[in-house]
Amino acid sequence: MHIIAVDDEQPALGLLVRSIQEACPTAHINKFQSGHEVLHFLENNPCDVAFLDIHMRGIDGLTLAKKIKDLNPQCNLIFVTGYSEYATDALSMHASGYIMKPVGPEAILAELEDLRHPADLLSDALLRIQCFGNFEVFSMS
Repeated sequence: MHIIAVDDEQPALGLLVRSIQEACPTAHINKFQSGHEVLHFLENNPCDVAFLDIHMRGIDGLTLAKKIKDLNPQCNLIFVTGYSEYATDALSMHASGYIMKPVGPEAILAELEDLRHPADLLSDALLRIQCFGNFEVFSMS
């Protein structure tokens, strides 16, 4: 699973990344302190889940989420914030989750187990084959 973690505050980003690593040890995690860095990264890299802070300098988390969805409509958005008043905005964007800070591995795992667009939490496989309904083969790289 390819995950990005975005928070402009280094201590909060460190806690978020450690919580993701504990909840999903096999995940490939890329961390960013700027929305511009994220958008540049996503031009050439996959992302299954994006953990986004809402209040950030430069591009805020809600604006960043819209741009991520434009680049990758199947990316699961999970907002990680200290502000409960943005929950309605997150729901209107069809976010997969909303976690209040401080974040812990239990909250991360709960959100990862209930994604809007399911991703395999434990697999490092490069291919996924689906035989229910249509026969489909997906490249996971």
